[in-house]
Amino acid sequence: MQLKDFGRGARIELSKMAKLLGMKFIGYNPNAQQVSLELEGKGVTYPLEEFIQKYESVCPTA
Repeated sequence: MQLKDFGRGARIELSKMAKLLGMKFIGYNPNAQQVSLELEGKGVTYPLEEFIQKYESVCPTA
């Protein structure tokens, strides 16, 4: 899955997803397909695909 840089809208959605997982959204790198987050005061970077899988396992959609 390739998520292109759609600008602010994509970042807002990723931020909402991170908040539901108890993380703070820091940024999104569309070239590397990575999401940067803050978890328990530490910065972590997830591949986009892994982040989405984690979100879907915790917050399943209809």
